[in-house]
Amino acid sequence: MALSRILIVKLSSLGDVIHSLPVAAALRRRFPDAEILWLVGPAAAGVVRACRHVDRVLTWSPGRRPRLKLLADLRAAVPQVSLDLQGLMRSAALAWLSGAQWRIGFRSSQEGAFALCNLRVIPARTDIHAVDAYLAYARYLGGDGAAADFGLRLPSPAQEYAARALGGDGGAPAVALLPGTRWPTKKWPAQNFAALAKRLSELGLRCVAVGAGEDREAGAMIRAAAGSSALDLTGRAGVVESGAVIARCALAVGNDSGPMHLAAALGVPVVALFGPTDAVRTGPYGAGHVVIHAPVACLRCRRRRCAVSCMDKISPQRVFDAVRRRLAA
Repeated sequence: MALSRILIVKLSSLGDVIHSLPVAAALRRRFPDAEILWLVGPAAAGVVRACRHVDRVLTWSPGRRPRLKLLADLRAAVPQVSLDLQGLMRSAALAWLSGAQWRIGFRSSQEGAFALCNLRVIPARTDIHAVDAYLAYARYLGGDGAAADFGLRLPSPAQEYAARALGGDGGAPAVALLPGTRWPTKKWPAQNFAALAKRLSELGLRCVAVGAGEDREAGAMIRAAAGSSALDLTGRAGVVESGAVIARCALAVGNDSGPMHLAAALGVPVVALFGPTDAVRTGPYGAGHVVIHAPVACLRCRRRRCAVSCMDKISPQRVFDAVRRRLAA
């Protein structure tokens, strides 16, 4: 099959979009001359633009006018194949509205989305990482089995921001602390991040809190606990700029979250903290990372809300020991 234009539909969330990026690299290897388009939501659009294997990014934005323009752009693009990596009715409908002749989706797609696909990939096993599950789409089109390539090339303005924020090179090694996550049940308490930051600063390490606006309280606690050498960048930078900061750190510590997956995709060693979600499927991808599980019997319960916080049971000492061992390695 010779393809000249391919549309990938993966709208959200940040971590899931990051897990999908290697699909673009696999398609580029299989179809080196094809134009690869990606339809994504605004929150993750910057990361997709930073992927060197994607030629054009289309954004599904709120509002009637932006969406009407998007639909016109989709029809004008005339992709031959669309890949619905989201697996929901909205994403399947957008793939269908693109006019793609072949519309590929998982047979396990939700909300009846599979009905709008005319080619269906057999559902991937649930005991493999999401990155490998998404790569089934590329294999369906004849892609190879090469190692996953996230293809991230952060733009110069983002790298310049990181250099200014961290004050250049030659200082103490920095550790990125990533306190945010969307699910309340996945969140390690802010006071635990602060306690960890204090211990790390005593080792001569520089703590850098990175996150969104809703993480500012945790960032302030980290900065207060770690002292004057620490940086609180929560709510001060976009996703790509935050990625550039993380990329300059020796290690990152975080919950199961988009920033944690971004760190892993950038090749930064990660100490990841897990409770209600399954690290086999959504842990930091690749070698050299450490996963710490909450010591509870109900691990991997997938509950977004719970009366008991399993993440509280991961002690700062346990995480500190893991960070120290990983940095020594």
